[in-house]
Amino acid sequence: MSTATKPSNPWIRNPTSDLIFFSFGWILIFLLLLLFKQHMTLLILIVLITIYVHRHYTFALVYGQKEEFEKNKRTYIFLPILAVLVTFTFLYLNIFTVLVTISVVWTMYHSVAQKFGITRIYSRKAGYGIPWIEKGIIYSWFIYLFFAIAVKEQGTLVGYQAGNFVMGYVGDYMPYIQKASYVFLAVAIIFTLIYIYEEFKNRHRISIAKNIFVFSILLLYAIFVYSLLLGYIVFAFSHAIEYIAFVNIFVSSKYSRNKESQSYFAKASRKPWVYSSLFSLGIIALCLIGRKLDISAFEIYIVGSSFLHYIYDGMIWKVRKPEVGQPFNLKYAST
Repeated sequence: MSTATKPSNPWIRNPTSDLIFFSFGWILIFLLLLLFKQHMTLLILIVLITIYVHRHYTFALVYGQKEEFEKNKRTYIFLPILAVLVTFTFLYLNIFTVLVTISVVWTMYHSVAQKFGITRIYSRKAGYGIPWIEKGIIYSWFIYLFFAIAVKEQGTLVGYQAGNFVMGYVGDYMPYIQKASYVFLAVAIIFTLIYIYEEFKNRHRISIAKNIFVFSILLLYAIFVYSLLLGYIVFAFSHAIEYIAFVNIFVSSKYSRNKESQSYFAKASRKPWVYSSLFSLGIIALCLIGRKLDISAFEIYIVGSSFLHYIYDGMIWKVRKPEVGQPFNLKYAST
C-alpha cells in the first residue's frame, strides 16, 4: 500500500496533543528526576506504573476487540501459555537473569521501533519521506549510543543484573566495541546529513510535526550521554506515554464512527480519557497489590508478560495496513 494524497492535518491528533504526549512529554519526568533526586525511588515507581499500564493497553486491545482476537485466535490463546512455560523454565534452570537481559535489550529495541513507526505516520500524513532514511537516522544514533555507552558506563552497568551479565561476556572486548562506536558515529552523521538533504528537497511541503518529533528523539538520546540511568528511565517513560496516547487516539477515531455499537471500545471511544483513566486506575491497583503481596512474583510476571506485549504490538501495529492507518486519517492507494 502507498499513501495516495496528503491529508490537511500533519499532526497525529493536533499540535498540543502531539507535543505533549509524543514529542516532549518526557521532559517533565526528566526535570523532576534532576530536581528531586531525594525522591528518586518514588519517581521511578511512577515511571514503572506508567510502563505497567501501557503494557496492559495491548492486552486490552487483543482480548477486548473481538475482530482483533479472531484474526489470530490460536496465537492469542497459546502464546500466553508458552510465555508462562518459558518463564518458569528459566527460573527452574536458575538462568532468569538471561531472560531479564533479553527483556531489557528488547525493550530498548521495541521503544526505538515504536518511534520509527510514529515517524512513518507523520511522513504518510505529510505525503513524503523515505523509510530507509528515517529508519537510518533513528536507529543509527541509537546503535552508536548502545556501543559508546557500553564503553563509557562500564562501572555503572556492572551494578545492574542485566548489565553485569552482559559485561561478563563482552568486558574483554571493550577496545573493539569502542572502535565500533566510532564507525556507528560516522554512519549516524551520514544518515543525519541524508535526512536533512531529503527534508530540504521537500521544503515546499516540509512537515514541522515530523521534524519536531525526530528532533525530540535525538534530544531524548542525548540524556543517555548525561546519565545512563536517567536516560533509560526517561526513555521508557516516553515510550509508555506516547503508546497510551496513541491507543486512545486510535480507539477514539476508529470506534466513534460507529454510533450504534455497544462494544466496550465503542463506548470507550465516546469518552476515551474517562474510560482510559478508569482502566489505568484498575491496572495501577493491581500493580500496587501485586507488589505488596509478593514483589518477586510480581517482577517475574512483569518480565514474562513483557514478551507478550512486544510480540502482540508487532502483530497489531502495521501502518501499511489500512485498518491501522485509516483511524489516523491516512489515505491508501487502491491495489
